[in-house]
Amino acid sequence: MTRAIDRPLDAHPALRSDAIGEIEHVLADTYGARRFELVGTRGHLNVHANHWQSGSISLSFCHYGARVNVEFPEAGFFRQQFSLRGGADITVGAKEREIGTNAFCVVPPDCRLLIKFRPEFEQLVLRIDKDKLEKKLSALTGKATSQLAFDSSVRAGNAALSRLSRLLRHLISELDRQEGMTAIEIAEIEQAILVSFLQANPHTNRSELNRKSLAVGARQLRIVEEYIEAHWNEALSLEALSSVASVGARTIFHHFRKQRGKTPMQFVKEVHLRHTREMLRKCPNLSITEVAISCGFGNLGHFAADYRRFCGERPSETRVGVDRHL
Repeated sequence: MTRAIDRPLDAHPALRSDAIGEIEHVLADTYGARRFELVGTRGHLNVHANHWQSGSISLSFCHYGARVNVEFPEAGFFRQQFSLRGGADITVGAKEREIGTNAFCVVPPDCRLLIKFRPEFEQLVLRIDKDKLEKKLSALTGKATSQLAFDSSVRAGNAALSRLSRLLRHLISELDRQEGMTAIEIAEIEQAILVSFLQANPHTNRSELNRKSLAVGARQLRIVEEYIEAHWNEALSLEALSSVASVGARTIFHHFRKQRGKTPMQFVKEVHLRHTREMLRKCPNLSITEVAISCGFGNLGHFAADYRRFCGERPSETRVGVDRHL
């Protein structure tokens, strides 16, 4: 029997069965499997499979509880498998290799796939539509893309793959909630997954993508920073900044963390504090509260502590220093 705990995507069940005929039918109908084979005794065979599909991607979870082989034909999508427990032997085209909790590979559309499941093996599979992925890459690089090819060798995880995994876990957790997600929310995170997949896995256009990403990121940062400096006396939101740069809030956040070592809102706060210090020095007729509000601090609860951390002194000490020099 399967364990009585929730598995990923349990809100989207595809199969709960130990009947071989039913297993074969669902594997072929839902996943496109060409062949299912039970190896040895039935043991604890009891399939627990879930499946969710959107416009560009699909996510699947499966666990068999016994040693089985499942074969898939060529398809119109790229696959990436994430081992949640145990390991398996896979054959991609003519090459056999082992995958596990820190061993990943991309299965290209034009290769057949054979998976030799071990009894304990649990996997999450990400499928990405080939045409949609190539379209996204073309949009990111500004160049037409065709015959996108990935390195299909097994390799260890890296930071980019970890980010992709976190994105998938976030999406799955939202999909498993009772209230679900809106179509707009799904579309946004779906696009983020396409970009993350391209960044996490070696492919023929990766160097061009990295160069373009750096150039676009620098330009977006400059636009946002100039906007913040020009609106230093306003309370700004991350949504407003992403609108100015014409990109998603997640992208703005990523570029700031990567290239500035801080979040966008930390940068906003620092600009507010810098102007607050200047006004405290130049406008002795205004109270500290009036200066803080004039510089965009709508909530004064943490203002004094933030000011002291950034300026090395309390606002009142800056004002006293000015008064001494008058």
